[in-house]
Amino acid sequence: MSYYVAAILVLVFTLIYLLIRLRTLEKHFKGNVEENKNFGAMRNGSSVLKKTLKRSKEKALKNIGTRFTIIRRSLFLFWFVITVFLLLYPFLGNFSKGVFSVFASTGTIFLGFAAKPFIENIIAGMVITLSKQFNVGDTILIKDQYGVVEDINMTHTIVKLWDWQRFVIPNVNMLKENFINYSLVDQSQWSKVEFWISYEADIATVKELAIKLAKKNTHVNLTSEPYFWVMEMTSENIKCWVAALTDTPANGWSFKNEFRINFYTELGKLGIKPHLNVKYAVSDKN
Repeated sequence: MSYYVAAILVLVFTLIYLLIRLRTLEKHFKGNVEENKNFGAMRNGSSVLKKTLKRSKEKALKNIGTRFTIIRRSLFLFWFVITVFLLLYPFLGNFSKGVFSVFASTGTIFLGFAAKPFIENIIAGMVITLSKQFNVGDTILIKDQYGVVEDINMTHTIVKLWDWQRFVIPNVNMLKENFINYSLVDQSQWSKVEFWISYEADIATVKELAIKLAKKNTHVNLTSEPYFWVMEMTSENIKCWVAALTDTPANGWSFKNEFRINFYTELGKLGIKPHLNVKYAVSDKN
């Protein structure tokens, strides 16, 4: 009997530890959502959109609480079943133990086949919650889809794309897919714009213009200077990057959009037009 008492005590202390850990994680996740000032993949200045984003944040906080409540109740249920089994097991006769084992094994097999997708996604949802690979409010890029994690249910994850469509992914697939999390450690990022110039263009003039426009951009963090790089030289053109530090993925998106518009406009003023023979290339007008 001492063996069973020891096992039950271990289960009790393990349960207490897991509950404390879950409470800490829940506070951490809620804190991240509350600190997220722009709950979206892009900056939105409209008052209507701001109200919508506020409601999305409130819903996310509520769903985080619901998710952790389900996990806690699942832990209680699991602990209760195991404890009852340990308490009753010594009182079962030898024949009863064998019959019980057969029925338990058979039931587990049938249940496993019947509810495999559902159980897999629930377990994956718990793993996602505890592993902190991503959280509600994180900006991610998955399967070429750019958006913010709007909700993580026990069975699936909802990503709100930049155009406000919802991309629903089963949790088990979220564990299998490779994705970029722009908010995992720090929301700051180097946002780059790629473009091509022809050999006829004055690269020094293009570089000066690109750096000047990047510095004037309203979404850039100027604690670090913007950079201009020549990334590739082909037989017909030169691939260039201009990169600037932004505080959030949303600011990075806005920086790229604003830079492209201003860059195209200024190229026209300098007499530089799109290079028609090579996609995305620009050359001098002559």
